[in-house]
Amino acid sequence: MRPPDPLYAGVKARFDALGASPICLPVIAIAEIEYGMAKAENPDAEQRHKVRRFFGEYPLHLGIDDHTVEPYSLIRSQLWKDHATRKGRGHKETLPEELVHRESGKVLGIDERDLLIASVAAQYNLVLATCDRKPGRLAIEAAAARLEQAGYPIQLRISYWGK
Repeated sequence: MRPPDPLYAGVKARFDALGASPICLPVIAIAEIEYGMAKAENPDAEQRHKVRRFFGEYPLHLGIDDHTVEPYSLIRSQLWKDHATRKGRGHKETLPEELVHRESGKVLGIDERDLLIASVAAQYNLVLATCDRKPGRLAIEAAAARLEQAGYPIQLRISYWGK
């Protein structure tokens, strides 16, 4: 949505190539973008208008509902099985943001909102388009793949639109 962004041309080309195909936007992503605009110290009214017009051009906005619970809980529990540190009957980590890659010891940086967005995509069996190839996103994708391989009703398909 910002032409100066280095990813803009590639992402716009991907959107344009979809033509009349239905495109769904997760409400959580819309809320994140709205939050970013609301907290801006010097808001750009024209940019805000363009962003909201974009949201209007793609009116299929998917929220979280009762059917999001299963993919969310399965993916999140797999992330804990893969990355959490046992502590008594529970785990040391309480938030996805605290999970650490066991081999490297680096924080994965799993954002709760990204986990919810992925869960909505899995819920509707949609392709999640993203430019995010950070360790947190990759851990979510790997957890969903392990669940699918184990026979759980989870299919998370991700298309990486960035470099």
